[in-house]
Amino acid sequence: MIFFRKFFASLAFTLLMQSLFSQNIRSVDFIGVLSSEIDSKTIQMTENLYLTQLQDVESLSIKDKRNASFVNSYNSTGQVDVSSTSSPFVFYATISSKNNVWICTLCVVDKNASKTVSVNRTYDSYYKILMESKSQLGSIFENLFNLEDGTSTRPNITNKTERQNIPQSQISSSESISGTWEGEDYINKIVILRGGRGFIIFKNGATMNISVQVNGTSVTITQSSKSNASFFPDLPRQVALQLAVEAAPITWNLILQNGSTLSGTKTTLIQKGERAASGTVNVRWNKKN
Repeated sequence: MIFFRKFFASLAFTLLMQSLFSQNIRSVDFIGVLSSEIDSKTIQMTENLYLTQLQDVESLSIKDKRNASFVNSYNSTGQVDVSSTSSPFVFYATISSKNNVWICTLCVVDKNASKTVSVNRTYDSYYKILMESKSQLGSIFENLFNLEDGTSTRPNITNKTERQNIPQSQISSSESISGTWEGEDYINKIVILRGGRGFIIFKNGATMNISVQVNGTSVTITQSSKSNASFFPDLPRQVALQLAVEAAPITWNLILQNGSTLSGTKTTLIQKGERAASGTVNVRWNKKN
């Protein structure tokens, strides 16, 4: 009897602590980026970035609920119907262009309170939307939780990257190289964001998330996305499919030159005779803006 009393007391305490902890976790359905003026590849790229950024916001449990019904409804009616979503909060973005500027509106719907908090900004370049997405996401959720809870009990809007033993000086210094870069035969563009993050868009349509660390003029860039055969476009497709499953993250060890050139080596899977294995190749990136 003593054992069972201790067991049930321990179980009750565990359930209580889980209940208290879960009260600080907001469940959010991400339904995507809605626009009738942007091609599908660009929308997917933007959605992937937003999803990654959302997953780095403390106290949020993100559910990927993107599907064609939201897009079709928005394109036909200009309205966003979130009635079919299951979480109490819904996040989406709308993007449009007018008079040579881009208009991006980030929206969080609080279904329980029947209200929407939004952030609306304009940009002279589409890629500036991507470069500022992290700060916008933080502010929009902070605004919502301020309205919901007052200023005393809102969740901690802190980037998880700051908890990964990466010195803050390295994260901040990535601002010196933030912008759009180009280089390598199979890469369309590289976007380095403020805050030690970024993404690479391949010519085959694949998008890779990256982490960026800067130490003086030395720049280390590491693949942070799950490995994908499309990240190895210079390998035969079947070889890439087979090896990508267990491939180590691709890394770049680069040196910044004149503020507009990154050159060095890339460690990745390369063709060696009839087989592929990890190796290094020389690379050079040039800054576009």
